[in-house]
Amino acid sequence: MELLQEFVIEEVNAAVYNELWNFISSDNIVRGTFECSRFIVMKLGEDQFIIYRHVLGMQNVKCRDAVLVAKTFLLKKINSRAYELRLPDIQNVFD
Repeated sequence: MELLQEFVIEEVNAAVYNELWNFISSDNIVRGTFECSRFIVMKLGEDQFIIYRHVLGMQNVKCRDAVLVAKTFLLKKINSRAYELRLPDIQNVFD
């Protein structure tokens, strides 16, 4: 399964949807990381994110699977999963 799809399936749920959405969509947060249960979302700027698995004890690994994704595409993927789960208060991508 593709890394981005794994992230969306495993991490998008009612408990973290709003917090994750706010981190990704915020123009006030230019750089930073959002730690989910198994993945980390690293914000590189307003519109670019790197998503990779959080693996304990592997800090010195030189290569990890990761995906670079644009903000709008990531928000659409998150919302798609939110609709599948029928989460309340789903945000609009273009607000």
